Amino acid sequence: MFSLRWWNSFTILAAILIAIGVIGALSGGRMVFDPGRVSSGKEWILYLLAGALMLINGLLPPATTPRDEDAVPAARATPPQPNPDTSDV
Repeated sequence: MFSLRWWNSFTILAAILIAIGVIGALSGGRMVFDPGRVSSGKEWILYLLAGALMLINGLLPPATTPRDEDAVPAARATPPQPNPDTSDV
């Protein structure tokens, strides 16, 4: 399957949402409903769509970041210098 790196909160929630959507579709829309609202029987589609979006978001590679201090440019490593144009009045 996937390496452990891909099992993050997005992919786990996506698997749960997709499972709810599939079970809702197989049960004819009787399992998935919004309490207090009239059920149309199509709410399971929202769970499938949300699960697909979460899965895509979870499988996208994370942005690369510098791993050590050597990767930080020297300009950032120097402390800020006082501005000589300001006066202490």
